Amino acid sequence: MRTPPDEPSTFPRWVALFSLAFVLWLFFANAVPAMRERSQLQAHAAELVDLRDRFDVAITEARLGVGQRVHQDLQALLVAIDQHGFTPAELCAAYPAARPDAAPHEAAHPETPATARDRR
Repeated sequence: MRTPPDEPSTFPRWVALFSLAFVLWLFFANAVPAMRERSQLQAHAAELVDLRDRFDVAITEARLGVGQRVHQDLQALLVAIDQHGFTPAELCAAYPAARPDAAPHEAAHPETPATARDRR
C-alpha cells in the first residue's frame, strides 16, 4: 500500500499558474492589436461614409448646376478636350504639370499637343 508523502507536491499548482500566465499573455498579445485595428477600421469606415456623402452632394450639385461650382460645365469641358483630339487620360499624360499629383520630374518637361498626338 502506498503512503502519502509528508509534504504534498506543488508541481500541479505551478503548472496551473504558468499555464494561466501564458494564456493571459496570448490573449492580451492578440486582443490589444486587434482592438487597435478595429478602431482604425471604424475610423476609415466613418471617413469613407463622409467622402461618399460629400461626393454624392457634389455629383448632385454638378448635375443640377447649383452649388459652389455652378459656373463649371463638365460636359463642355469634355467636349473641349475632345475637340483638341484628346481623351481626359491623354490630356493628363500630355500636360503632367497640371495634375496635382504629378511628380517633380514629370512637371519639368511637359509635352506639346503635337508630340502627344504623334505617340498615338
